[in-house]
Amino acid sequence: MQFNFDNQQQTIMGVTISDHQLYRCVRDAMLFNVYEGWQPTVADVQEAITKAKDPNSRGNQKVEEEF
Repeated sequence: MQFNFDNQQQTIMGVTISDHQLYRCVRDAMLFNVYEGWQPTVADVQEAITKAKDPNSRGNQKVEEEF
């Protein structure tokens, strides 16, 4: 499946993300990696959403350390 997103429906590869800030965060992070050649799956989208929601995830802890 090709990487795609819909800003109006707030979907990434068919996965709906109701929280606008979460949608933009996940979309932008995934787009950066797609530009580098990564080909995500729907499971990758779901995992990214789960990790972005988890305040104890490594990425979220790193952001808190920096800011």
